[in-house]
Amino acid sequence: AVVSTQSGHYGRGRSDVRWAAIQKIKTVGPCYMAASGLDPVTEEQTRQGNHEHIVNLMEFCFKILETIKQFNSYTFGTNFTMKIGFNYGPVTDGIIGQNKVLYDIWGDTVNLASRMMSTGVVGRIQLPAACVPFLIDHFKLPRRGKVRVKGKGDMITHFCVERKTPEQIRSNIENRAANSTNSTDA
Repeated sequence: AVVSTQSGHYGRGRSDVRWAAIQKIKTVGPCYMAASGLDPVTEEQTRQGNHEHIVNLMEFCFKILETIKQFNSYTFGTNFTMKIGFNYGPVTDGIIGQNKVLYDIWGDTVNLASRMMSTGVVGRIQLPAACVPFLIDHFKLPRRGKVRVKGKGDMITHFCVERKTPEQIRSNIENRAANSTNSTDA
């Protein structure tokens, strides 16, 4: 029942145009894996420097946390929780199996996202410092500090805590564009 209810909430949220490039990859135990940027159009946009799909994936993460909070408020005695690990980078994707085929993604990017989840904090979205430049214009990303990550050692991580206001976003993008123009004029 919980899965179908959560799927129902997920399905309603999936109609948002911002999330068109987001694909549910799989669920394994308590882990729900989704990815963005795997389709050819979004891949090409990324190559051209458009990283909007990364911002949209982060928005989707917030929607998942909100959905769980709403679900808990509608049901008696439930307190489902979630930790979200976020990462950005190249992945390998493909079909696995012959009799029971499964689409999957794998690679260092996927492994690090999983480690961000496993070392994360309930109710928070954790990401490695390498993701900050792609999200800083749109979100507040306080530094968590060093976290011991299996296979990586100590890593600086951040939490994504909230979306910036439209005015802050506009100002950040304008300042970045102005700085880019000034650096090319020198």
